[in-house]
Amino acid sequence: MSGTNSPEAVKKLLENMQSDLRALSLECKKKFPPVKEAAESGIIKVKTIAARSTEILTVGMLCQVMSAVTNT
Repeated sequence: MSGTNSPEAVKKLLENMQSDLRALSLECKKKFPPVKEAAESGIIKVKTIAARSTEILTVGMLCQVMSAVTNT
C-alpha cells in the first residue's frame, strides 16, 4: 500500500480529520462543552503536525493525536 503514505493521501487525511473535528466541535457546542474543547484542541494539534511536517507523516503519528483527543 504505497499510496497510503503519499503526501497527497496524508494531506487529504489531515483535511478530513480537521473537518470531522470541526463538525464535532459545532455539534457539541452547547450540550457538551468538554467535548467541544477537546475537539478544538485536536484541531490545533493536527494543524501543528501538518505545519511542522515537510515529509510524509506516518499513520502512527496521526493515531497518537486522535488518541490524545479521545482521552481528554
